[in-house]
Amino acid sequence: MNVGDERTVSLWASVTVAPDAVPLTRDEQVDVVVVGSGIAGLSVAYELALAGQRVAVIDRGSIGSGMTARSTAHLTSICDDYFSELIALRGRQLARLFYESQSAAIDRIQSVQETEAMACDFRRLHGFLFPSSAGQDGTLERELDAARQIGVAVERTVGLPFEGFSTTPALRYAGQATFHPLKYLQGLAAGIQRRGGALYSDTVVEKVEETGGGVRMATSSGFVVTGKWAVVATNSPINDRVAIHTKQAPYRTYAMSFEIRAGMIADGLYWDTEDPYHYVRLQPGGGEGHFLVVGGKTIRRARLTTPKSASRT
Repeated sequence: MNVGDERTVSLWASVTVAPDAVPLTRDEQVDVVVVGSGIAGLSVAYELALAGQRVAVIDRGSIGSGMTARSTAHLTSICDDYFSELIALRGRQLARLFYESQSAAIDRIQSVQETEAMACDFRRLHGFLFPSSAGQDGTLERELDAARQIGVAVERTVGLPFEGFSTTPALRYAGQATFHPLKYLQGLAAGIQRRGGALYSDTVVEKVEETGGGVRMATSSGFVVTGKWAVVATNSPINDRVAIHTKQAPYRTYAMSFEIRAGMIADGLYWDTEDPYHYVRLQPGGGEGHFLVVGGKTIRRARLTTPKSASRT
């Protein structure tokens, strides 16, 4: 199923990332071809354009209409599978590098939205990990110790802005953030185009072929894009039908948004220690209200050998 065929739509869906993007209608030659126009593809394309490379971004649908448009936009430097487990699996040094790299990614998003003057609702917030039921305090102690081992900015606190949680212990992580993902992609797309980059929507790449001088992308419309390099930034890779796909497993997470009065819940990122876990955040709305974004039932502890990304989706 194409993601655009769903019956319910994302909270962010009213924003069109690149309304002037059109399908590819001629052969094109650039420095770098990027396939996929989510936050990964557009971020890479933006950095390359900033470095003076001529970039073309290709997407089979509208620009920015894929999985990023369905993210709940938690920007966290905290490992979903717990730092204690990451340390046990890979050691303190790698766990520290993971935390530092995720923190640097959030810093970069902040820097880019400031440079490009994006009105994307970017906000620095505290993140809170808390037990949702009795008997889970041990998880907090374990994670507090693990976080301190690798230099994470964290402290114990008590009380959460939910009914029945006024005395609940929690870990408060500084330096987390959130934003409007499609407004951010909109800013990235505009920045790419201002620097000479091209965005091609509704263009299906059927074949990725390495040549002596670079990479050749053949599309279903018969037109070809060639470049010195290519970046495949699709949700599921299109260039390798065996080595990657045989290692992928589908997981589903659920999220809903509700209109609430401003001030009902303190702004922040909140997630619990359940497995699967639950999480909430706020998104500024029009007028007096906000949106409460609620997610959960994520299959998160699949014993992966690689930590998951910083953005809860």
